[in-house]
Amino acid sequence: MNRKKTISLPPIIKTVLPKQLYRRRFLLQDNGHNNHIRIAKDAHIIGDSVITVRHGHDNQITIGKQCKLNKLKIDINGSHNQVTIGDQVKFSGRLLIVGDHLHIHIGDHTTAIDCYVLARDRSITIGKSCMISRGIEIRATDVHKVYDIDSDKQINSSHSDVVLGDHIWIAANVTVSKNVSIANGCIIAAGSFVNKPVETPNAMVAGTPAKVIRQNVRWER
Repeated sequence: MNRKKTISLPPIIKTVLPKQLYRRRFLLQDNGHNNHIRIAKDAHIIGDSVITVRHGHDNQITIGKQCKLNKLKIDINGSHNQVTIGDQVKFSGRLLIVGDHLHIHIGDHTTAIDCYVLARDRSITIGKSCMISRGIEIRATDVHKVYDIDSDKQINSSHSDVVLGDHIWIAANVTVSKNVSIANGCIIAAGSFVNKPVETPNAMVAGTPAKVIRQNVRWER
């Protein structure tokens, strides 16, 4: 017999089976227990979106007011994790968490098209009013471990969260790697590979690996 899962969904649904299409808005697959989902009543979720908890408990997903989410895939494998999407966010893409006590946070008014976000080993925060273009990967891990042969020490460990500040423009086909933070107001040029922190605010960053090519810039939508 299938055990029912308790979640919070508008307007008044309290329990659902492990797999249910919620009012034709998205497919919910919950294979854990005591997982909670809170979605603002005026949020729009379309385009074969899927929310999946593969395994685990006490995970929380929160989607804010007036969001427009298209082809959204949220996938959690672990416990005590959080996915938070702020108010008036426009997003399409995948949000993946693998592990325990991790979070993915997307700030208010941020927009993203075809974005892949992976929080494994460490968490990921994307600030407010960011503009994220197509083909973007934001990863808190390399997934596979690399070791020095002589010392047998891992040389590609994740030691800090990925944190993107407010009002950042990331152009198409950019990869943001583990241990990276990016200061407020920066512009990341198309095709860049960001593998080190960008500590200078309002900087233009480009290249593989990326480096600051100009300072004291600002951008508008």
